[in-house]
Amino acid sequence: MAGIQDVAKKAGVGIGTVSRVLNKNGYVSEETRKKVEKAIEELDYTPNEIARNLIQNRTNIIAIIVPDVAYPYFAELTSEVEKCLREQGYKAMICNTSEEKSNEQVYLDMLSRNMVDGILTATHSLNIENYIKTHKPIVSFDTIEVEGEIPVITVDHKRGGKLAAQELLNAGCRKILQFRNREMPEHFTFFDRHEEFEKTVKEAGAECINVYVNWNDFNLKHCESVVQECIKKYPDIDGFFSTDSAVLTYMKMAQLNGSKVPEDIRFVAYDGTSVVFTNYPTVTVVAQPIRELARSGVSLLLDIINGKKPDKYRITHEVKLIKGMTTS
Repeated sequence: MAGIQDVAKKAGVGIGTVSRVLNKNGYVSEETRKKVEKAIEELDYTPNEIARNLIQNRTNIIAIIVPDVAYPYFAELTSEVEKCLREQGYKAMICNTSEEKSNEQVYLDMLSRNMVDGILTATHSLNIENYIKTHKPIVSFDTIEVEGEIPVITVDHKRGGKLAAQELLNAGCRKILQFRNREMPEHFTFFDRHEEFEKTVKEAGAECINVYVNWNDFNLKHCESVVQECIKKYPDIDGFFSTDSAVLTYMKMAQLNGSKVPEDIRFVAYDGTSVVFTNYPTVTVVAQPIRELARSGVSLLLDIINGKKPDKYRITHEVKLIKGMTTS
């Protein structure tokens, strides 16, 4: 197997010149560059990526921290982030915290030891300061931005909540239930969608019932148990709003309990992951642009890694309402 010394010898140049060609930094004349590239091709030379990264103090690895990679929204976000990173020559290290603060801290401790070039995070059970202490470039999904420290990629959740409420109200709903987190950290931007949803429903003179679910708990069994309690406690609700998975769970259990959709109860889901579009009757959904969120996050993080200071610390994308049969 050829080494960098063999390439230098064949091209008639020094090892430093070969290194500059490989790393694309420093001046090398066009004629010399072509000789080195020809030698590389003829010798079928493969650079030692680990050694090169050590020299550059880079790993070309980006960590993606999510609370549950099996949950549809985080699964699609992670998939899109990984694709974007691959296009830019980076590898993804997926860190699944499994809803535990201790797991999240273990990952942060590991990542702070120069194992990655940057972090994209979609979970914050821990205090923001824990992330800042890693001294790594960080971009977050759905938190309040920390000026000069952590930029955030988000959507207009306030508009999303209003769209959902208006759709259910227009469908004739007067007693609407929504799921929201039992503990709602103020630094999460999606807090706005629940607040705006409730505000819009109440301003229309309708009733909004808030049912609080465990923070960062995306377990299907937990969701099913909460839904069962709701069906018993609130048998006369005529509208329901939550994330894709929760809506699909509620729809299934409501229909098994004898309710008709949308005659008896209407639904609006939030996120717009692929799983919601496989259902019948088709679900009305407020969709987040997950691909655009991922691309914005990756682009911004790589800019920071390469020394570019963000022009702004919050990038907000738009949501859109996609009408289905559950509100028709």
